[in-house]
Amino acid sequence: MGDKAEFDLAASPGQLLHRAQQFASERFSAATGGVEITQRQFAVLSALKEADGQTQTQLVQRTGIDRSTLAELVSRMATRGLLAREKAPGDARANAVKLTDEGRALHQTAVDGAKAADEAILSVLAKNKRSNFVDALVRISRALDPDAGPKGKDKAAKKDAKDKDKKKKKKKKK
Repeated sequence: MGDKAEFDLAASPGQLLHRAQQFASERFSAATGGVEITQRQFAVLSALKEADGQTQTQLVQRTGIDRSTLAELVSRMATRGLLAREKAPGDARANAVKLTDEGRALHQTAVDGAKAADEAILSVLAKNKRSNFVDALVRISRALDPDAGPKGKDKAAKKDAKDKDKKKKKKKKK
């Protein structure tokens, strides 16, 4: 009956990425020590540190966290006093999310741990393979969302600037 090749879980890119994510998560938790923050929370804080006052839609685009998960995450982080939400100017349906002083402090505390976790992840690779590894991850990320990754960040920043210009022009007309 079966000449079909067996599935090799140990060589499956999907499984290997899952295991790599587990490794990254463990390193992040260990490197951030007693700081109570997850990788996703850190991503939200980092995105807001780069550009405070983003809408939740913009945070979805910047972080890659799905819309419903991000909404719940922002809600919990606001309850903890790390973020504040207010109606976005010019769009009553959208919330602008901002860092609080506590959110800024937590981000600053976690940055060194996040850097150490990244170094721990890369340290298992030969030095001459690290850049290619990061490039491959960026390529995979862009396949999911063409606006993700370093070049996507530029696109998102340009879009944000255009949106702000449009809002300014609307205010001048009123």
